[in-house]
Amino acid sequence: MDQLQSTQIDLSLATSYFLEPTENSKKGLLVLHGYADRANSARKRLLGIEAVQGYTVLSPNALFPCPVEKDDGFKEAYAWYFKDPKTHAEMISPEFAARAMLQLLQKIKLSDLDWTILGFSQGGFFAPHLIRAGLKAKTIIAVGSAYQVESYQGLPPIQVFAIHGENDHDVPFSVAQKSFLAIQKIGYGTEFHSIKSLGHTLNDSGRAKVREILKVGLATS
Repeated sequence: MDQLQSTQIDLSLATSYFLEPTENSKKGLLVLHGYADRANSARKRLLGIEAVQGYTVLSPNALFPCPVEKDDGFKEAYAWYFKDPKTHAEMISPEFAARAMLQLLQKIKLSDLDWTILGFSQGGFFAPHLIRAGLKAKTIIAVGSAYQVESYQGLPPIQVFAIHGENDHDVPFSVAQKSFLAIQKIGYGTEFHSIKSLGHTLNDSGRAKVREILKVGLATS
């Protein structure tokens, strides 16, 4: 078989998103869904259906479709990047996705907002890559995620809040807690909030905690 080859090509890629603008606000909330997830599902899971006072809320779908097969067909779903968890082979890099998201913000004229990132699962892993790429953000709220020291190393000062279910089997609670302590040792990590009997999702208690953090962020801006 011939050796696999590759060639760089430039494409125009449509990116879909939900936007909830707030007039005269300098604060933005970027909601990042998880792997094989989508924007509207993550927005409801993390925030409920109520408006978020004081923030312009942007909930984008990730760049890469990864539909999930169901009994009645395929469910629309997306991924920010792809790295094989067993071999660690990287097929789609988070850096590429981060640059694309910054282009989206420029296109829709939201680059100048002061952003808070609310990331679920893979969205939480992805969050620090956006700051490294140049997103103006000082707060990450990660739900059902873990924390990689190499992703945070060298970032500007930011607050990192973790919210995690003690019964999460997709991202085990012990892994999340241990990795959060690791980024605290290098100067990141503000608060780790655990929720009893919760799996890989968020409940009313967790959503209330998210909104509490957002309210404090408004008061201190």
